[in-house]
Amino acid sequence: MVDIKKVTKLLSEVVDPSRVSDKDFDLIPYSRDLSPAKQKLPSHVVIPETREEIQGIIRIANDEDVPVYVRGGGTSHWDAYLAQEPGIMLDMSKMNKIMEINERDLVATVQPNCTWAKLDRELRKHGLTYLCSEAGGPAMTVGGSIMKAGSGPHSTAKFGFHGNQDVVTLEMVLPNGDVVQTGSAAWPSAGKFERQCLGPDLAGMFIGAEGILGICTELSIRIRPTTDIQERLMATMPTLDSVIEFGHFINRHVGDEYLQGIYLWVDPTAPEVFTLMMDIFGYEEEIVNHRREKLIAKVKELGGELGDRAPADDYFGHILTGLTDLFVTGVWHFFGAGTLRIDDIKFMYDVWKTELIEKRGYTKAGFGGQILPRRWLAFMVTNYREPEEWEELVKMAHGIDEIILDGPVVPYGIGGRDGLRDIVASRDTGYYRLLKTLKKTLDPKNILQRGIFIPEEELL
Repeated sequence: MVDIKKVTKLLSEVVDPSRVSDKDFDLIPYSRDLSPAKQKLPSHVVIPETREEIQGIIRIANDEDVPVYVRGGGTSHWDAYLAQEPGIMLDMSKMNKIMEINERDLVATVQPNCTWAKLDRELRKHGLTYLCSEAGGPAMTVGGSIMKAGSGPHSTAKFGFHGNQDVVTLEMVLPNGDVVQTGSAAWPSAGKFERQCLGPDLAGMFIGAEGILGICTELSIRIRPTTDIQERLMATMPTLDSVIEFGHFINRHVGDEYLQGIYLWVDPTAPEVFTLMMDIFGYEEEIVNHRREKLIAKVKELGGELGDRAPADDYFGHILTGLTDLFVTGVWHFFGAGTLRIDDIKFMYDVWKTELIEKRGYTKAGFGGQILPRRWLAFMVTNYREPEEWEELVKMAHGIDEIILDGPVVPYGIGGRDGLRDIVASRDTGYYRLLKTLKKTLDPKNILQRGIFIPEEELL
């Protein structure tokens, strides 16, 4: 049991009392995320402003055996930061500064809760940009995107998941309160320019771990010159096989892909219609025009039809400027999601069509996919308005998740007990056993994100 008043008093000695609360009316806004996960109420919310305050909070958590949950921008779709049991909700919102823009090394250093919009506005004053953005839009935080290894579709056809290649250094507070720098920042006299240093790529250990191994307090990422050339295409492909062949075509030249973003959408009311929205990348107009002509020729060769580019402009434009109408149709839920080889997207599509639409008669979930270098991130997505729809939706989605993850699919977004946690744990792979060993070693009291990614009983 958490001694609420004692912990409140201790936290107020580390952080200004105005940034600490144990009151229900302050806690309730932190009890839900964007997923259908059940409401989970923390016992405290605390808003740190510095690395040192986070270290102090971690010391209290260890001394009092109180779990700490880390909330960035609050846009999780996976039950990935909700308090799985009463504990301290660490609201990182005030750690949002841009620390440095190094125009010569093309590196930007920010605190984790700097949003993509804030960073991009500042970068563009220098003729620079990061170039990527997630489907959640510019309000998403840089640290949140990278700690969960998020993805576009804007620019991910060329650059992959956030963290795949663009993270240069991380600053992490470990579960025991120690601070570790990764990459060249680990060698104090070197500076921030190199991902690896002194051996293993430690940044890779934290990226995608959903905060269970450490709290990010600063990070440096690779930035690029801006390009004002915008060229987009919209096409309808005749078969999924033609989509697969097109996927191979656009990024066969790994590192020199024809596109920076491509989004596949299949509506449940027309499961044989495959729509592609494309965003072409290039710094010179001649290159962009060359790629455009190649793409058009390939679409036609595969039997596709080109359409008005306006929907593609609208889609990619909204990703970069804000999805203000996202919840007009109800609460969104992504499920049956994961990464897989280009050829294997047919497996996931068949599950969507046969298991969801034909067998279960559920015709509200669409099928989507984003190309990454040599692979897809694919998913099913639906929404609901009424509370009574929740139980049916969660049960249905969990059943589909189990089928999908028995196939050639790497799960995307694990989260807590209302996410994919139990399915992942049931596989008991060598990878999962090693992750548990790392967790036990770095966090023997299981303070950070207790119940996220790894069930507590798995760590006993």
